[in-house]
Amino acid sequence: MYGFNRVVKDVVIIGAGPGGFDTAIFAAEHGLQVTLIEKHIVGGTCLNYGCIPTKTLYQNAKTIKNMTELSTLGVNVDNFTVDYEQIKNRKESIVSNQVKNILTSLKKLNVNLIEGEAKIINKNEVMVNDEIIKTKNIIIATGSTPRIFPFPGSDLEIVNDSKGILSLDTFPKKMIVVGAGVIGSEIATIFNYFDSEITLVEYMDEILPPLDKDIKKRAKNLYKRQGINILTSSTLKEVKEEDGKYIAIIESKGKLKEIETDYVLLATGRKPSFGNLDLDGLGIEYDQKGIKVNNNFMTSIDGVYAIGDVTGILMLAHKATYDGYKTISHILNKKMDINFDLVPSVVFSFPEIASIGKTEDEMNGEYKTNKYLYKTNAKAEAMNETDGFIKMIVDEDNILVGAHIIGAHAADLIHELSTIIYKKITINEYKNIIHAHPTLSEIIGECIKGFH
Repeated sequence: MYGFNRVVKDVVIIGAGPGGFDTAIFAAEHGLQVTLIEKHIVGGTCLNYGCIPTKTLYQNAKTIKNMTELSTLGVNVDNFTVDYEQIKNRKESIVSNQVKNILTSLKKLNVNLIEGEAKIINKNEVMVNDEIIKTKNIIIATGSTPRIFPFPGSDLEIVNDSKGILSLDTFPKKMIVVGAGVIGSEIATIFNYFDSEITLVEYMDEILPPLDKDIKKRAKNLYKRQGINILTSSTLKEVKEEDGKYIAIIESKGKLKEIETDYVLLATGRKPSFGNLDLDGLGIEYDQKGIKVNNNFMTSIDGVYAIGDVTGILMLAHKATYDGYKTISHILNKKMDINFDLVPSVVFSFPEIASIGKTEDEMNGEYKTNKYLYKTNAKAEAMNETDGFIKMIVDEDNILVGAHIIGAHAADLIHELSTIIYKKITINEYKNIIHAHPTLSEIIGECIKGFH
């Protein structure tokens, strides 16, 4: 017989990734009674196996990169060593600290956190650990999982996804990365600085498919210059073990290649995680891309919402968070205007890449573009970070509609451009904004001044 919680909650949130825990905090801050259910670890994929661990490794790789370039700055270091055990411990410590911070926030706001797998009984009841919780609203925030396509040898121990590579005890000497999207490009360039010999395999005819064409072209050239072997229009066919060695067979532009490897990372995308939700039994509409929702993130069942990766709409942690904010605002009958066409995206590769708004291929009608190179910026040269450029796209009304950066601190610079696009500030208006000198942000002002 199931236990029964007599307290009716305002919201039950299933999944405590960025979308789930941020939504729980936002809801509690607005006076709602919230239960948050998580079957694994608070923080979800992003905090525990994705965004944060990889950015920690990114900082390590960036430090190694800087060390190898010290002589350019007139600093000579005869030798340095890399302690992977210490790197791994630091990564795990940062993740642990961030989890603790979330738990502290949830506790402070009296969010009821339950560890267990949730099952939706109906639109007003959720069962977890043999307890039924009554609620006015349900939010599904169960995230996504790696999309793995089986092939001969895919069950070998050296073949894994991004979660697996973050658990390695040593750097692979040779690694094949399958998929040159965001995850694959980040891991490839990070581990390249850990002295791994990298082959990056991409099914499409270009890397980083969604990005602006000029950014993709420059990224490919810079990755190659770093020593990464890039195979586009290519498919991993098989991984086999021969005489104690692992061989990957790759079909590249109609020809088969055999490449010896110590590790194969599968970064071939992600798919929504439906878990034990029984969407069919509940009558919630979905397809292979994700749960279908309206503009307020309500599913086909009144009072049941879905946010973040599980909807299949732009799988980004910060997007999931704002999905949740919009959902709670709707539950509270408060209007929240969020332009989900203007979600910044970032690739923490070497170099960094960041984008907001439209790419040139997405433009219709009259438009203008302009670029400004990092190498003409004094601060960039002082930093020894001259590779890269900023590209802006304005429409026929001289309003900025797209901005794309490849280069140092692109992830930080993009947010000024987000504001310009969101507020629909004309180029002529923005030309009067003063940027401090010498700063990287001057590339934004100079690029804008280039429009006539």
